[in-house]
Amino acid sequence: MKPIPQVPVENLITRNMLVFARNPLAFFEKNRQKYGDVYESNLSPFLRMFVFCKPEYVKHLLIDNAKNYTKSFAYGFLKRALGNGLVTSEGDFWLRQRRIAQPAFHRERLTALAQIMTDSIEESLLRMETYKAQGKAFDIADEMMRLTSDIAAKALFSSDISGFKDKVIDCINNLNLSISNMIKSPFSRFVGWFPTPNNLFFRKNQRAFDKIIYYLIENRRKTQTDRYNDLLQLLLEAKDEETGESMDNLQLRDEVITLFAAGSETSSNALAWAIFLLATNPEKKEKLKKEIQGVLQCNSPQFTDIQKLTYTNQVIQETLRLYPPAWIVGRQAKEDDEIDGYFIPKRTQTIMPTWVIHRHPDLWENPQSFYPERFESELVKTRHKFAHFPFGGGPRFCIGNNFAMLEMTLALTMILQKFDFELVDKQVITEEAMITLKPKHGIWVQVK
Repeated sequence: MKPIPQVPVENLITRNMLVFARNPLAFFEKNRQKYGDVYESNLSPFLRMFVFCKPEYVKHLLIDNAKNYTKSFAYGFLKRALGNGLVTSEGDFWLRQRRIAQPAFHRERLTALAQIMTDSIEESLLRMETYKAQGKAFDIADEMMRLTSDIAAKALFSSDISGFKDKVIDCINNLNLSISNMIKSPFSRFVGWFPTPNNLFFRKNQRAFDKIIYYLIENRRKTQTDRYNDLLQLLLEAKDEETGESMDNLQLRDEVITLFAAGSETSSNALAWAIFLLATNPEKKEKLKKEIQGVLQCNSPQFTDIQKLTYTNQVIQETLRLYPPAWIVGRQAKEDDEIDGYFIPKRTQTIMPTWVIHRHPDLWENPQSFYPERFESELVKTRHKFAHFPFGGGPRFCIGNNFAMLEMTLALTMILQKFDFELVDKQVITEEAMITLKPKHGIWVQVK
C-alpha cells in the first residue's frame, strides 16, 4: 500500500484544529500544496481524517463504492438543526424520503414554479429601485437571502412568509453560525448538549424556527387540502409504499426545514457571489447583458427561455466553481477500503474539499480567474466529471439542483435587465466557510 502523507500532529488539542477553525479553506489548500492530492490531517486525537483532492478519488467515494460510506461526523451537528431530513438521513429511510420528494422537482413542477420565482424577483427589484432612488448602498447578500427565502416559502407553502420573514432569516443565519462553531471546535463532540453559550444560542434559534414551521404545518392540516399545490401538500399526502403511513409532524418538520434552509441559503450565496464577480469583471458582465437582451428582447424570462441563455448558464457554473456553496463534502468509511493503492481504515473520515478541487491548477487553467467560457460544452467534455461538482454526485446528488439553477438563472437575468451594480469602496470582501460559503462581511453595492 502507498503511504499517505500526514500533516504533523503537534499536541493533544492540535494546532491543526486551531488553524482549521480560523480558515478552513486556506487549511485544505496549503496542505494540498505541501503534501499533495491525498493526505491525512487529524484535527484531534479522536478524529482521523483523509483528504482527497483528485476527481478520480471523489468518484470512487461518491459513486463507485458509495455503499461503503455514510455521512461524515459533521452531519451529526447539522442533524441537530435539520433533524432526520433528506440531507442528514441515511439508508432505506433516506431512499423512502427521496422517492416521496422527487416528484416535486420534476420538470412539470418546475414550469409552475418559474412564475412563483419571477413574482418574488419582481418584489426584490422594487426594493432595489427604492435603494437606487435613495442613493443608498445595501448588502446584496442580504437582499438575495430575502429573495430566495421568499421563493422557498412560496414553493413550500403557496404563500409568502411576510409576517415571519425577518425572523426566519435571522434564525437560519444564527443556526448556520452555531453549527459552524460546533464543527470547528475541538470540544464539540464531548460537550454535547451541555449548556455552553453556543449551545444555548443554538437552542434559542432552533425553538424560534420550529415554532414558525410547526405553526405553518398545523395551519395547513386545518385547511382544505385541495386548495394547495405546493411541496408541503405533497409531503402531507405522501404515504409509505409498504405501511401506508403518512408523515407525522416531526418528520414533516424535518423535511420542511431541510428544504427551506437548503433552498434559501445556497442559492442566495451563489447569486451574491455572481453579482460580485460581474461587478469586478465588466467585460464579462457586458457579454452577459448582451445575451440577455438578444434572447429576451426586454421581456421577462420564461421557463422556455432558459435553454437559450447559454452564457448565463456558464456564468453561474463559473460562479459555482469559484464559490461553491457546499465548499466541502465528507463521508465516513463503514468498512476498510482502498483507493489507488491508499488504504482507508473503517470509521475514517474522508474529506473532499470542493473549494480546493474547483481551483486545482492541474484541472483548471488560471484557476483563480473568472472565465465563464471554460464551461462551453466542448471544453466541459474534456474534463473529469468531478473536476466540478457543486451539487455533489452519486446517489446523494442534490435533489434541488434544477430548482436552484432555474432560480439563479431567472434572478440573474431579471436583475441585470434592469440594473448595474457598483461595489462600495474600501470594503474587504472575503469568503467565510460556514455550513455554506458566505461573504464574511456581506457585499455592499450601489445600484446604477
